[in-house]
Amino acid sequence: MNITIKKNNYLHHLLAIILFAAITLFYCWPIFNGNQINQSDYKQFLGMSKEIVDFRAETGDEALWTNSMFGGMPAYQISVHYANNILIHIDKLFQLYLPRPIGIMFLYFIGFYILLLSMRLNPQFAILGALAFGFSTYFFIIIEVGHNTKAHAIAYISPALAGMIHCFRKENHTLLKKIPGLFLSFLFLGLHLRGNHLQISYYFLFIILGFWINYLLIALRNKHIYNFIRSSLVFIIAGILAISINIGNIWSTYEYSKYTTRGMSELKAVSSNQTTGLDKDYATSYSYGKLETFNLLFPNFFGGSSVGHLSEKSHVYKVLRQNRVSQKDSKQLIQQLPLYFGPQQFTAGPVYIGAVVWLLFFIGLFTIKKTIKWVLLSLVFFSFLLAWGKYFPLLTNFFLDYFPLYNKFRTVSMILIIAEFAIPLLGILGFFQLCIENIATNNKLRILIKSSGILLVIGLFFLLFGKLVIDFSSSADGQFPLWFSNALIKDRIALFNADIIRSLLFVIAATFIIYLGISGYFKSKFIWIHILSFLVIADMWFVNKRYFNTEDFVSKNKINTPFEVQDYDRLIKQDTTVYRVYNLNERLDQGARTSYFHHSLGGYHGAKLGKYQELIDRHIARGNMEVINMLNTKYIINSDENRKPFVQENPFTLGNAWFINNLQWVSNADEEINYLDSISTKETAIINKEYKMEIPSFNFNKENVIELSSYAPNKLIYHASIKETAFVVFSEIFYPKGWEAYINDSPVNYYPVNYLLRGLVLPEGESEIIFQFRPKSFFVSSKITLFASCVLVILALVVCVRFILNKQ
Repeated sequence: MNITIKKNNYLHHLLAIILFAAITLFYCWPIFNGNQINQSDYKQFLGMSKEIVDFRAETGDEALWTNSMFGGMPAYQISVHYANNILIHIDKLFQLYLPRPIGIMFLYFIGFYILLLSMRLNPQFAILGALAFGFSTYFFIIIEVGHNTKAHAIAYISPALAGMIHCFRKENHTLLKKIPGLFLSFLFLGLHLRGNHLQISYYFLFIILGFWINYLLIALRNKHIYNFIRSSLVFIIAGILAISINIGNIWSTYEYSKYTTRGMSELKAVSSNQTTGLDKDYATSYSYGKLETFNLLFPNFFGGSSVGHLSEKSHVYKVLRQNRVSQKDSKQLIQQLPLYFGPQQFTAGPVYIGAVVWLLFFIGLFTIKKTIKWVLLSLVFFSFLLAWGKYFPLLTNFFLDYFPLYNKFRTVSMILIIAEFAIPLLGILGFFQLCIENIATNNKLRILIKSSGILLVIGLFFLLFGKLVIDFSSSADGQFPLWFSNALIKDRIALFNADIIRSLLFVIAATFIIYLGISGYFKSKFIWIHILSFLVIADMWFVNKRYFNTEDFVSKNKINTPFEVQDYDRLIKQDTTVYRVYNLNERLDQGARTSYFHHSLGGYHGAKLGKYQELIDRHIARGNMEVINMLNTKYIINSDENRKPFVQENPFTLGNAWFINNLQWVSNADEEINYLDSISTKETAIINKEYKMEIPSFNFNKENVIELSSYAPNKLIYHASIKETAFVVFSEIFYPKGWEAYINDSPVNYYPVNYLLRGLVLPEGESEIIFQFRPKSFFVSSKITLFASCVLVILALVVCVRFILNKQ
C-alpha cells in the first residue's frame, strides 16, 4: 500500500465532507421542519436531569448531586458540565455544529474516513470504507433509542486509532516527527473519552491492544524495537493527556462506581453469582445467541426487533381478520408484534453490518498476507465469543472473575462493536490491495469467486435447512392463542427467507460490479468504486430505515416537554416543603417520570447507589413502611379499581430530620439492613459499633426542634434549638465522597445510620447545620483539565508551524 495522499486530494476531502454531511441531513430530513428525534432514553434523561438542569439555569453552578431520583445520588453519570475542557468546542466543530445527536452520525463517517487516510488509502476507497463502517445498523439503532454517549464514544474510535498510526509510523523515527502523532492521539482519544461511555472505552482498549501487537510483531521482524518503544511511550503520553483533560468525569465516575450496583456489596448474604462487580446473571442477561450472530449478515435472521411491524399481507393480519378482529384493531396489532425470537430479553434491532461489507471482508481474508489480517480476524472472533456471554460460559466466567473491570459492565453483546469496526476495516484494506497492487487478473477473479461463494453457500444452506436448525418460536409466544402464534411463526419464517434472499442479491450485485471493475470494463478508474459505494448505501439505508425513520421525529415542543403534568402532580406541588414521592404505578427502577416533577423514591439509571438498590429489594418493594417513612415519603401515588391514579398523603412520614431515643448497635451491614424489619425508625437508629467511641451520651427531649430552612441539591441548611445533647437522623442519603457537615461553621463528623441515611450529634443550644456537597474529584480536576487544554493548544500550534515550514 504505497499510495500517498497528494495535494490535489484536498478537493476530494472537501467533497467527502460534503457527501457525509449530505447523507446525514438527507437521512434526518425532518430536522428541516424543526423536528427532533424522539429518543426513549433521552426522554428518561430529561426526567433524571430536570433538577440538575434547572439548578444550573438558575445559578450558573453545577449541582453535582440530585435528590430527584432514588432518594438522592451523585449527578456524575446524569448531567454535569466540566469546565475548562476545550474539547467541548472542538467536538461541536467536528460535528459541523449539527444538532445532537445527528452530528454523531456525521462523526461515524468522517472518523473512519480519517482512519483510512492515515492508512494511506485513496480518498475514493476511504469514502467506501467510511460508508461501510458508518452505516452499521446498530449505530443507527442506538441513536434512535437515545444511547447518545455510546454512539459518541464509538464515533471517535476510528480517528483515535489514526493518531496511534501516526505515532507508530516507521518514517517518524525522531521524537520531533512524532509530535503530530502525539497531537492527533491526544485530540481524538480525548474526544473519545469525552463521550463518557466507559464500557465502549473498555472495549476500545482491546482494539488498541490488537494494533499494538501488530506493531510489535512488525518491529520484531524488522528489528526496529527502539523506535517501537519510543512510539509506545509517545502514545501512552497521549493517553495520559487525554485522561487528564477528561479527569473530572473519569475521577468522579471511578470514585462513585465503588458505591454503585456495579461495586462490591457490603452484604455477606449475596448471590452465589456475585462478583466484585455485577451479579453474573445480571451482567450476562443480554447475551447474544450463537446462531443469532448471523444477524450480522442477514438482518431479519432472528426476527429483527422485539417490537416490529408487518404489512396487511402478513399471516398475522389475515388470521386476525378471520377471527373477527376489527380492521382498525388488526392494523394496530400488526404495528407492535414480538417478531424477535432470539434468546435476549429485548432488542431494538439486529447488529447488521451489510452483505456487501461481508463480501469485502472475505476478499480481505484472501488478499491480505500481513499480520494486520490476523489481528483484525482475532478481534472479530474475540468479540463474537464474549458477546455470546452465558452461552459460552468458559470464556465469559473467566473474564468476569479475573479480568479487571469486566464485571462492572452489563449487556455483554455490546462488545460486537469490535466486530463492527474490524470487519469493514479488514474488508476495505483487502479490497484496496486487490484493486491497487499488482495481482494477476485471474487471481483476483479467484479471490472474488471464493468470497462470494462462501456467502452464497451460507445463505442457501439456511434457505434449505433453516427450519431444521432454528426454532422460530419464542418463549413469549405462550401468552397468545395457538392460531395467533402459528401465524406469527409463519411470518417470522417469511421474514427470515426474504432477508436471506435480499442479502444474497446484494452479494451477487456487488460481485458483478467488482468483476466488471477488475476485468477493466469501466473506462473511468474509480467509477466502479463509486457504484460499489452506492450499493453499500442502498443495502444499509433501507434496513436502517426499519428501525430509525421519519416516524422517530417529533416537534421540539414535544421533546422539551417529555411528560405531561397530571392533576395529582398539581395537587402534590401545592406543597412547597421538601419531601419525597412514591409512585406505585411506576417501577422503582424503570421510569423517570416522577423524578421530572418531584423528589422520587424511584428513578431510571444503570448505576444507582448499591445500598439503595438493596434497600429497594429488601424493604421498599416489599412495602416496609418504617423504611418508606424514614425516607420522608410524604405522598404516595396509587390507582383505583379503574386504574385512575390518585394521590394519598402519608401522615406517618418522619420529615427531613427527627430526633431518636436510642441507637441500635450492629456489627455488620447484614445486621444493619435486617434490623430495619424490627425497629421503629421514628425512635431508633441503627449504627455500626465502629462509631461507638465517637458518639457521646444523649437524651431525647420533646422540646428539641430542627427544621430545614434552605434547600438546594448540593446544600442543605437546617436550624435547630436543642435543650440537651441530641442525636438527629436526616432523611438524606449517606455518601462519603463529597458531603461535608458543619455546625455553626465548624466542620463535624456525621455517621451512616439506618443502612444509608445520615446521623449527627447536636450540642445543646442554637445551631445552624449545613450539609454541603463539595467533592474533591470535581474541583481539583478542573485545574488539571485547564492545564491539559493548554497543552493541547500548544501542540496544535507546533503542528501548524511545522506544517507551514515544511510547505515552504
